[in-house]
Amino acid sequence: MSDIKPQADARPPHIIGLKKPLGVVGGMGSLATAKFLQALAQKSGADRDQDHVPFITLSLPNISDQSHAISIGSNAPLGQLLERAKWLENVGCGAIAIPCNTAHFWSSEIANALTIKFISIVEVTRDFIRQNNGTDIDNLRTIVLGMKASIQEKLYGNSTAGWGGVDPGFEVIQQDAVSVIDEVKRGNIGRARFKMALLVARTRSFKPDAIILGCSELSLASRDIFKGSDVIDPVDILVDACISWFRET
Repeated sequence: MSDIKPQADARPPHIIGLKKPLGVVGGMGSLATAKFLQALAQKSGADRDQDHVPFITLSLPNISDQSHAISIGSNAPLGQLLERAKWLENVGCGAIAIPCNTAHFWSSEIANALTIKFISIVEVTRDFIRQNNGTDIDNLRTIVLGMKASIQEKLYGNSTAGWGGVDPGFEVIQQDAVSVIDEVKRGNIGRARFKMALLVARTRSFKPDAIILGCSELSLASRDIFKGSDVIDPVDILVDACISWFRET
C-alpha cells in the first residue's frame, strides 16, 4: 500500500514561482537530511532570503532498512523511494536529490522513473574525483567508509583495488564506521564526532589516496573538520551540484 498520495492539483503555481525548486527525498536519516539542508543554505552564496535555493523536502523515515534489503536481495525500499521522488516531481520540483548513499543502489531505477533530473550523489562524487585527480576513482587507492551493503555493492568502485589483497584491518575500520553511524542515528553527536576523529586517524594509517565518506551520517559526524584534505564528503559534493543545477536553470 502506498504511504504517499500525490494529487494532480497539489501544486500551487503562485507558490512555486518561475524557477522550479529542488526536491529532496529525506529521512535517511533525519539528522543527515538536516545537515544536507543546512549546507545547502550555507553554501548558496545568497545575500538575501529570496536568493537561496528553493527546495521541498519530503522527510518520511518509514522506509524499509536499505542495507538489510540489499543483503537479502530485496527491492522493498525502491518502491518507497520512487513514491517520494514522484510525489516531489508531481508538486512541481525541477530536480531530485537524495542525501543518502545507500539509496543510490537503486539510482538507475530512480532516474529512469523520473521525467526530471536526478542528481546522483555517486555520479557527482565520481566526477569530482576525476576533475580533481585527473583519473577515475577506480584507478585510485581509496577506502570507502559506510554501511556494509554500500561497500559490498561497490557504489564508489572497488575500494580495495591496488591494495594487493584485503587487509584484515579494513574490517575493523568498517566496524568502527558503523559505530559512528549508529551514534549519529541515536542523536549522540558528541560521541560520534569523537569516534569519527579516531576512525579517520586509523584509516589514514593505511595511506590511501582518498577516504570516501560513503554514508551521510559520517558526513554529519565529520563536521567539516577534514575539509580540504584527503577525506572526500559526497554529501558536500552533492550540495554543490544541487546549487549549480539551480543557478544554471
